[in-house]
Amino acid sequence: MSGISASLTKWFSERPQWLQIAATRLLQQSELTDKDVSELANLCQQEADGKLPKTTYSFPATAFSQGAAGSLRLCSISDVEGVNALAPKKPLEFGKGNITIVYGNNGSGKSGYVRLLKHVCGARETGTLHRNVYKPGAAAQKACISFEQDGVPKTHTWSGQGICDDLNSVDIFDTSFGKVFVSSEDEVSYEPPVLSFFSSLILACEKVASALDTEANRHQSKKPNIPADKKVTPEGIWYEAISAKTSTQDIDKHCAFGSAVETEMQTLQQRLAEQAPAEKAKQLRKQKQHIDTLVQDAQKYLEQLSDENYRRIIAAKKKSILKKAAADTAAEKVFSGSELEGIGSDVWKELWEAARNYSVSAAYKEAEYPNVSDGSRCVLCHQTLTEEAKERLISFESFVKGEIQKAATDAAKEYDTASQTIEALPTSETLKTRIDAAGIPQDEVASQVTDFFAQLQARKDLLPGIDSEEVIPDPLLSPKWIEEANAQSKSLGELAAKYDEDAKSDNREENKKTLHSLQARKWLAEHRAAIDEEVTRLKLLNQLKAAKKSADTTALSRKKGELAEALITDAFVQRFNAELKALGASRVKVDLVKSKVSKGRVLHKLQLRGASQSGLADVLSEGENRIVSIAAFLADVTGRTYPAPFVFDDPISSLDQNFEEAVVQRLCAIASERQVVIFTHRLSLLATVQDYAKKVSIKPEIVCIREEPWGTGEPGNTPLQAQKPLQALNTLINIELPKAKKLFNESGFDGYKSEAKAICSEFRILLERMVEYELMSDVVQRYRRAINTMGKISNLAKISEADCKYFDDLMTKYSRYEHSQPAEVPVMLPEPGSSSFQVGSLRSSLPRIR
Repeated sequence: MSGISASLTKWFSERPQWLQIAATRLLQQSELTDKDVSELANLCQQEADGKLPKTTYSFPATAFSQGAAGSLRLCSISDVEGVNALAPKKPLEFGKGNITIVYGNNGSGKSGYVRLLKHVCGARETGTLHRNVYKPGAAAQKACISFEQDGVPKTHTWSGQGICDDLNSVDIFDTSFGKVFVSSEDEVSYEPPVLSFFSSLILACEKVASALDTEANRHQSKKPNIPADKKVTPEGIWYEAISAKTSTQDIDKHCAFGSAVETEMQTLQQRLAEQAPAEKAKQLRKQKQHIDTLVQDAQKYLEQLSDENYRRIIAAKKKSILKKAAADTAAEKVFSGSELEGIGSDVWKELWEAARNYSVSAAYKEAEYPNVSDGSRCVLCHQTLTEEAKERLISFESFVKGEIQKAATDAAKEYDTASQTIEALPTSETLKTRIDAAGIPQDEVASQVTDFFAQLQARKDLLPGIDSEEVIPDPLLSPKWIEEANAQSKSLGELAAKYDEDAKSDNREENKKTLHSLQARKWLAEHRAAIDEEVTRLKLLNQLKAAKKSADTTALSRKKGELAEALITDAFVQRFNAELKALGASRVKVDLVKSKVSKGRVLHKLQLRGASQSGLADVLSEGENRIVSIAAFLADVTGRTYPAPFVFDDPISSLDQNFEEAVVQRLCAIASERQVVIFTHRLSLLATVQDYAKKVSIKPEIVCIREEPWGTGEPGNTPLQAQKPLQALNTLINIELPKAKKLFNESGFDGYKSEAKAICSEFRILLERMVEYELMSDVVQRYRRAINTMGKISNLAKISEADCKYFDDLMTKYSRYEHSQPAEVPVMLPEPGSSSFQVGSLRSSLPRIR
């Protein structure tokens, strides 16, 4: 076995990492728990994902050595409820011996006990275990099984489900099991430790695979169905082909859907809906022109009211003020002696300039102003100018045309020119009209436009009151709506160009395809989260699939098959042939061959030797089928090295006398090594077992079960016909007669009559058996084929005429009670204890007869 361990170490080193871990655990414990399976499933996933560290595991040389065999025996079945019609009040005891016969008539509960044991012990063909079909709503199924394991008493309470691991080595043969062997392939139940290890490991793989399937089933697809009209688009085709290999970049590419794409989609919808594209192009360009004009005006006003222009106007204003102040000071000096106030003021200067204009344009066209020639008059009052008046006018003109005054005048003009650079802003009504003409909806953007122009007006209104750059308000920035309006203007221009193109060529079908594609992309964008989730799910399923692939049992099954060739198949065939010979069935030409290995199970089948037809059930007789199935069963279970109990349910059904005796002889031989429990309804089998058990010095236990009003399976006294004559006679004398006497004393003859007649009938039957066992010295029996002559036939010579007459008289007397009686002289039943009841006299005569 050390060589096997070494080769397996190398073989397992080439297996998946998680499987090596599972093998190591199975070497340390008899079976894997649910927690182990869950952990192994996780390790299997990790390895499939490349996240499980690589480690090498070895197997100890003693890993598969076979330890000392233990012992097991069934003791009793009790507390049965809900199983067929079984309702025993007393336990079914199997006794202390190695062979137990459970005898009962049909319907007494034998099959119910066997079916129960099949479920508790985990037989291959358990069948359905029904409750009492005649009692609807019966109690839940349960039973208590008592047994000894290695001499230690144990009990198992069965609650309708599961098996008792301690009892799974109990082998049960019944008709259904025989069909398994003869009619189909089956697995040898005995396995050397190394094969048992492989079976456990294969089971672990199946459980891990099942756990992975369960995990995969938890992740059902939530991928929404794309509308049918979008499936034919490139985006729809991509969506339908999403797989675990779909990358994030690919998803980003197909699910990208921003405002530009939304605008493009809406534009296409509009273009397809437009019936007059050329006229639409004109409307769009006109709308574009209004937008451009509005933007240009906004930018123009923004520039006019800029800080730079503000500073230029304020500078001109400050200069004008300074120059004017200088001129006013000079004027004050010039006009200090004037008779009137305000000479030299701005109002006066306006009057002076008005007088100048009148003089040079009307009164004195040819003369310079002021005209101070002889006879000239004042252009304002038309009075002739005096010399004093002429001098005053000349001094006024000199002041007005002086440098200081000229500078003040120029500064005032400069300020006025600068102020005129800020044009009048449109009124709110005018602005609304222009916004509408630009196609700007009355929403947030329109409010932004209105608010911006209101800010421009407010900034303009502040300018006249500002005399210093330090109090200039914060500048107005170019508003966001201008950028959006420019983009809208560009879009309108491009759209107009597309409408022009639509007007020139027929491209509607192409536009429709493009629109559907964009609509599909929008749908993809709306379901982006579901797409990401689906790709993640598919990647996980791929991982689980890869993990499950590593849980495939093919390699394990193949390896187990290789080991089974040498470790089990040849030995099993030899045992089968030996069993056929022991059962006297060598003439039945059948071979047992290995057919295949499936998931680590080594399967065998029976086939006719040298025949073209392989169906045993169609060729062999019912009895031959039965004996072959028994041989296969015994070859299977006797391969075990520990003494597990055997349970047989009517093993001799359909067998002739030869096969019946051969089977009984084989069972008695097996009972010398382990416990054998036989359920039967045939007295012939009971007698044959007693006979052969005696030859191997085994005392069989006989248990009788019967049907009672409360149910079947009730253990009771062994019937007289199943007892040996002396035992039966003692039963009549010590049990039945006292019972009858009590009835006679308490109830009189009427209560006693039926019991007395039954005793007479039993005694008559017993007399027949006495003839066989005692008078004829057990040389021949009705239920036995063999004739015992050794040491017995000489006793026949001792039979006297008196002995014959004695038995003849008893048979005559007690046969009368079995027949109808004449009304005139009826034969009265003997009273208990009377001399006419001669049951006791027979016991006293036995020594003389022997």
